Amino acid sequence: MGLHHRNGTAPAPRRHGGRRGAPRKPPPEPARCPNSGWRQLPLFEQIPRDYGRLDPAADLVSPWLAWAKYLAYRLAEARGWGRNIRFAVNRGLALVLTGYVEGDVIRHTEVFTPLRARDLPVGHTVTVLKEMGIFLDDSEPSFERWLAERLEGLAPDIRSEAERWTRVLHDGGPRSLPRQPGTVWLYLNRVRPALMEWSNRYDHLREVTRDDVLTYVKTLHGHQHHDQLVALRPLFTWAKRNALIFRSPTNGIKVGQYQYGVLQPLVPAEVDRSVAAATTPAARLILALAAVHAARVAQIGTLMLDDLDIGNRRLTIAGRARPLDDLSMKLLLDWLEHRRRRWPNTANLHL
Repeated sequence: MGLHHRNGTAPAPRRHGGRRGAPRKPPPEPARCPNSGWRQLPLFEQIPRDYGRLDPAADLVSPWLAWAKYLAYRLAEARGWGRNIRFAVNRGLALVLTGYVEGDVIRHTEVFTPLRARDLPVGHTVTVLKEMGIFLDDSEPSFERWLAERLEGLAPDIRSEAERWTRVLHDGGPRSLPRQPGTVWLYLNRVRPALMEWSNRYDHLREVTRDDVLTYVKTLHGHQHHDQLVALRPLFTWAKRNALIFRSPTNGIKVGQYQYGVLQPLVPAEVDRSVAAATTPAARLILALAAVHAARVAQIGTLMLDDLDIGNRRLTIAGRARPLDDLSMKLLLDWLEHRRRRWPNTANLHL
């Protein structure tokens, strides 16, 4: 039962370098795609497999599993996967690839639930399976489920017109580029309350008048008035361009100036709390980039190694070169040293 392991009686062995625990496992042996020389084509459609449990009689040293573990090791080195993620990915590969036969296709709908039930990373495991060329993504896109949910309750013809407009925003059209998913989500959510109200009286968008728009926006205040009117304009502009309406009812309606909040300085207690929470080299560097250089989240996430010039003490953020102060320089060097020790063979070009 492990009752003899008490605090202070049996200290854990130390690894090389002073760390406690068992020594690190050696990297897997290089492996390649198994080649049987011939392949039996399936006579019937593949019968769905049950990945709910690991067969005790399965071959855990199959060449397909060895190849998958070697690919997972290379992807982990290149993309900086941590030790826990590597262990979980190997468990997921063992669950999915036991009993695998050449020619079988592993489908997303079959492995998603078993992997999630064991708290195994679906995305990382799927990445390895895609690299092997044996994965088929047959899942329903989340955009389709979200769109059907947000259009529920609208009049049939208004629903059809709003769906066409949303798909043009998402997929693009002959004269329009596709928007970011967040922009599509924001626009439809903002026009939905107005479309729900007009669906109680009208069947088509061409029945909506300028007075209807004015009456609706008068019930809104603050940023809701600004945001929903800004979202209604492109909807009716698209409808007029596609000959669904004769005239945009939003023409001549002024949006007004958006009132931004006043920026307030952080009090010393909040600053101290942020500094105390930054306990890792990456967190300390991110905090310094945000506090000293006013770098935003997306700008920090897209920083590349080439943006850093240690010799000239310069850092390029959003296309602008900035001088590095002593604090930022020290934190950058600490993070690069930690990055080199943690992932010595990584090919990731992001800082």
